[in-house]
Amino acid sequence: MGTGHVPLSSSPSYRLGMTKEDHVRNPTPALVATLMLCLTACSSPEYSRGSDDPSIDLPAMSTRLDRADLELALGHWMEGFANSEFVRDVRDETPNIAILRIANDTSEHISSALDNLLNSVETRLVADGGFNVIDNSKLTADALMAERLRDLGDSVDDKTVAALGKEYGIHYFINGRVGDTAEKTNDARRVQYFLFMRVTDVATRRIVFQDEVAVTKKVEG
Repeated sequence: MGTGHVPLSSSPSYRLGMTKEDHVRNPTPALVATLMLCLTACSSPEYSRGSDDPSIDLPAMSTRLDRADLELALGHWMEGFANSEFVRDVRDETPNIAILRIANDTSEHISSALDNLLNSVETRLVADGGFNVIDNSKLTADALMAERLRDLGDSVDDKTVAALGKEYGIHYFINGRVGDTAEKTNDARRVQYFLFMRVTDVATRRIVFQDEVAVTKKVEG
């Protein structure tokens, strides 16, 4: 044992009678498997672009709200809004309107998705041309107004409403919230979202239009 002999178990796994060169030229099944595993683990991720493969936008990847959910909600709400008696009555006036906030009252991290929804509603209203849309960023640039908007829920306090009319000339404003009901079993989780959006007359404080959109997401396994 003092002669420097290396036990067979700790030496390279060459087959008896094979040189190192033979081992490389004729790898063992175990070596092949190891190399394949390494190649698989070290392979680069594969990226896709939606314009090349539109199907990548279709599958749900989580229980959070994605673009398909937002488009569904936006389409439903805007259709009801456009066909409402309120819009028909003010069509010739081109009043000023602003979207204040869509509050996240859910257990999910969807605030960025709701910001995108707010921007999408603004874009649709601008494209429609029936209202003069006051940019939400103009409101949030005012520190006091931004603080008021952050605290908005279902209702808007009288001071905020008065400021919207007096300081920004807004005739109507849109605000809303998203709530949810989440349930889970041993192998599944379901989240039911409820999006409420309403339009309020600044002068009268009267709700002139309101609608609800429901979206459900589920994960199994």
